[in-house]
Amino acid sequence: MGAWFGYGLYWPTANLTEAWLAFPQGIVLLVFVLAVAPLLRATTFRFERLFLAPTAAAELRLRVAHLTVSRSDAIDAQAAEMRRIERDLHDGAQARMVSVGMTIGLAERLVRQDPTAALKLLAEARASSAIALVELRDLVRGIHPPVLAERGLEGAVRALALTLPVRTAVTSQLPGRPDTPVESAVYFAIAEVLANMGRHSHAGSAWVTIRYADGLLVAEVGDDGVGGADVARGTGLLGIERRLTSCGPR
Repeated sequence: MGAWFGYGLYWPTANLTEAWLAFPQGIVLLVFVLAVAPLLRATTFRFERLFLAPTAAAELRLRVAHLTVSRSDAIDAQAAEMRRIERDLHDGAQARMVSVGMTIGLAERLVRQDPTAALKLLAEARASSAIALVELRDLVRGIHPPVLAERGLEGAVRALALTLPVRTAVTSQLPGRPDTPVESAVYFAIAEVLANMGRHSHAGSAWVTIRYADGLLVAEVGDDGVGGADVARGTGLLGIERRLTSCGPR
């Protein structure tokens, strides 16, 4: 007769009384095993990492492959952005300015024959030019918002939060301004996430936290809405992730 304990230990007993007396020893052994187990796991992990971790050459190959994909994604994103700007210019400000030119030309022909009609056309041209100027400003703001250049990432995000229909709290712990490309990429990522939040989450409040952690710029956006965004399902988060990979490790 005997009692078995963890890790193959066997405590021989001759009767039931001795078996009950072995119970405290079992408790001691259990506490000892629970105390030692984390150390054993850590030691096992170190040995596995020593023998199974990728070599420096393998890590370099993985890094090169990651940078290649990131560069491709960045080029695709830049090309898509250029097409968007070209489309906005062609369909918006450019078309409107052509219309303004035609209206002014018509007014020039009417200025002697019908001054009243010419003045009306000039007023229309002035209104159209004002709208075109607004469209150009919006386009420039979409490329690099002036508020981002003037106030930095924290100020730009705070200004963005004031325009949202959802109450949004912004917390920033940045000791200084990041590099301009990083600052711009993070701002537009936050802006897109907040825009998606306003369209889909049905949230009553949201928050943005910007900070540094382990040498990396970390931006967290959350809300109290219904959720459901998943990168694996090909949502807008996937495009944001691809654009941000060009700025460094994720």
